[in-house]
Order: sequence, then C-alpha cells, then structure tokens
Amino acid sequence: MDAQGMTRDGEEEKMDAKKNLNAIFTSADVELIVHATEDLDKVIDALHNTLGIRSGMLTREILTGHHGNEIILLKGSIKGDDAGHLASRVIGSLSNADISSIYREFDLYTDNRSSLYIRISKQEMVDGRIKLSQSNAVRIRLKVAKRMHRATFEVLRDAIGGSDEV
Repeated sequence: MDAQGMTRDGEEEKMDAKKNLNAIFTSADVELIVHATEDLDKVIDALHNTLGIRSGMLTREILTGHHGNEIILLKGSIKGDDAGHLASRVIGSLSNADISSIYREFDLYTDNRSSLYIRISKQEMVDGRIKLSQSNAVRIRLKVAKRMHRATFEVLRDAIGGSDEV
C-alpha cells in the first residue's frame, strides 16, 4: 500500500523489480568476437552506447580463425555498480517476448554458480537495440555476490518476468 492506503498495481511493481536488478548483480563478464569483416571501432562504440561498457573495461586478444583470418576476442570484467547498471540496462531493454523466453526457460539461463547468462545480438547492439540471440552474440554473464539458493533464483526469475502472468 502507498501513503494514501492504495495498493500498487502489478505493472508498477514489475517496473520497481527491474530497477532493483542492479542491486542483485555485483559483477559481470562480457565476451564477444569481432571478425575481420566487422568494424572494431563501431563495435566498441556500440558496447559503450548501448550497454554502457567503456573501452577501458575491455581486453583484446588477437586470434586466428579457421581460414587464417584475424579474429579479435573482446572480454570485459565489470564490477560493482557498473555490473548492476549493465544488468538493469540489458534486462530493462529486452522485449516482452525475450523476457517471456527467459522466464519460461529460466533454468537454461542460470547455473549453480550464482550466474545468469544472456546472449544478445551483436548486430542489434550495433544498431542500438538489445535482443536475445544465440548466434554472433555478445555473451554476458551476470553474477551475484553469494551463491544463490533456489529461493533467490525464484525471486530473480520473478523480478525479470513478473508473476505467473508471463
């Protein structure tokens, strides 16, 4: 109930839960591959503009692809408030369909080591959008401070997707 004795509607509670996601996650790992045919600077700019990941948070590893082409592996470890903001930004920007997918298949997105795994489309990110994708993806591992118990997973699941209405 609010100060005027009224109950809050479910949508308002869901919005608050999504905003509070930044308090759940204390660190994140981000990893993606940039192929020789892609513009590295454009991808790094998109990481900053779309996800809030600054270039100074990234390391670069130059690899050789199957056909001898150069591949750059970008990795970033993000801690504290920056990780929470990343989680809020990613989850808060997903479409209802993507949120529903995570909610319905929550066990596929989590592990026993306190992590939530999300893969988003690199191309959509370059275009300023955040959308789940399994191919040519930006891999994001969001971690909580302590080992999550099943009950905590349920709280997280509900914060992401709402109640059984999803």
